[in-house]
Amino acid sequence: MTAWQRGVEMPRIRTIKPEFPQSESMGRVSRDARLLFIELWTLCDDSGRTRAASRMLASLLFPYDDDAPALIDGWLAELEREHCLDRYLVDGQSYIQVHKWLIHQKIDHPSQSKFPAFEDSSRKFAKPREKLPRTKDQGPRTKEGIKEKTSCVSRTAAGFDLFWSTWPTSPRKVAKAACLKKWESGRLEPLAAAIVGHVTAMRASKQWQDGFEPTPLTYLNQRRWEDEVSGAPAENFFAA
Repeated sequence: MTAWQRGVEMPRIRTIKPEFPQSESMGRVSRDARLLFIELWTLCDDSGRTRAASRMLASLLFPYDDDAPALIDGWLAELEREHCLDRYLVDGQSYIQVHKWLIHQKIDHPSQSKFPAFEDSSRKFAKPREKLPRTKDQGPRTKEGIKEKTSCVSRTAAGFDLFWSTWPTSPRKVAKAACLKKWESGRLEPLAAAIVGHVTAMRASKQWQDGFEPTPLTYLNQRRWEDEVSGAPAENFFAA
């Protein structure tokens, strides 16, 4: 079955502005998320919309990457956090709308979209990715075995990995294993997008300048993502 038979618009040639790599919003997402964002443009119709089924997008945009189906939801969540796009549901179907589409793409003689427009009431909040069953540790109870098991667990907590990579690098960035334990015991995976978005905003604010940020463990224990943010930066290049 081809992409067009599955309801995807025919891929199109799109342009990338020279200032795209310097965008602050792009600087706050992973390289994989940036690549996904650019590749999405080729699937979007002339209104900046396309279907959002993650398995379909992974097969079309990352056909040679076996890990893409498990990671693409996380990349989309990064882009949504930076207000680069919206995911939304209409009549049980999921869609994507790219922000500021007609500002960043010059469309000559645009065709009418076949997809419904985004409305705030149809917003689709990112769901936590399905966790893989953990394998039992059948090896010896050695330091190497414990380290290997911890690494396996961290791969199931995609939101935690994003939280940890977003945290500013400083001498206060310590106790990763304890943070992961708190993340899992507190069942924070469904809150990953909100937590990472708050950390990103705090990094750009004056509140965390000059090493005044808490340790990650203190942040999680005290639910600091509920704190207000002041001194946030100006509007992002792709922000709505």
